[in-house]
Amino acid sequence: MTDHPVMKALCEAFGGPLVSTSANRSGEPPAMSAAEITEIFGDEVARVVQGELGGNAKPSTIRDLATGKIMRP
Repeated sequence: MTDHPVMKALCEAFGGPLVSTSANRSGEPPAMSAAEITEIFGDEVARVVQGELGGNAKPSTIRDLATGKIMRP
């Protein structure tokens, strides 16, 4: 669950939860701006939603809901 305003609006517009990972290629650091996403992925991505990152310096922790195990710190 997120309290990020852009993601909340996307979930509401979609009518349910969205699942995603960081915007990066495996093993590479995550892109931290729309410009970096475009530089990394070029025309492989149809659209980038503009919005603030929410003040986090790194991607959020991902946990397995059933076990609580941390999948990505």
